[in-house]
Amino acid sequence: MPTRKVWTLALALAVSGCTETRTEIAAVDPVQPAALPVVQSASTDRQVPDFSSYRDVSRRKQAFYNFMLPKIRRANQEVMAEREWLLDIAARLVGGNSLSEAQLDHLLVLEKRYGLAPRGDVVQQVGAMLRRVDVVPASLVMAQAAKESGWGTSRFAAEGNNFFGIWCFSNGCGITPQNRDPGRTHEVATFRSVSDCVRYYIRTLNSLPAYRELRTIRANARRQHQLAPGDQLAQGLIRYSEQGLMYVKEIQSMIHYNKLHRFTLIHQEA
Repeated sequence: MPTRKVWTLALALAVSGCTETRTEIAAVDPVQPAALPVVQSASTDRQVPDFSSYRDVSRRKQAFYNFMLPKIRRANQEVMAEREWLLDIAARLVGGNSLSEAQLDHLLVLEKRYGLAPRGDVVQQVGAMLRRVDVVPASLVMAQAAKESGWGTSRFAAEGNNFFGIWCFSNGCGITPQNRDPGRTHEVATFRSVSDCVRYYIRTLNSLPAYRELRTIRANARRQHQLAPGDQLAQGLIRYSEQGLMYVKEIQSMIHYNKLHRFTLIHQEA
């Protein structure tokens, strides 16, 4: 079997020539991240701490890090397990081996999970999947969670386990914002657990057309055997908020000011 470096480089040709194709699962308001169905696991977190009770800002931030970091790392570990499976499939294809029916079925499951339309060429499909099935640096996840939840103090974090300002669009799907603009019908999604919310957020960035630039930046870094830092990937968040570039700059500033790069696991470069 070829070494990982050999078959990763070989597959890069297929990845670089790949155009991501979205399915109807992503056809919602392009500005907002909540276009995928809320998929909840049976996992439960301990109760969200009352972050507003911390009068000292540094203590509140540390409590926030302690609460969120294990969930971020667990979600990324789950994505990495899927990515490792795809890399093993890539090795088989580069080695000239065919895939079993079970492997093809599982590839279809991943395609659906990540909103990728099926296509005939399996090599190109695996290449396209590898652009999507990848980790989001903890620095970026932490910055957005802090920004969108007010360091865990928002009503939506406390009542709905929603730390990322994720919207949903069916009646009763979440919490109705008190200051919702006239004519708007969205609600703020609720999740069974904060872990479910983190998983959903990462899958959103990995799936929706609005964040294709983020995935392109990440894939380009992978070809250099690197993990793109969170502040660089933030450039792909211009459509996460109606604030656009101003939002991107704020997320980058939060990463730098709070030294959030220290939470990213370097071994995920492999």
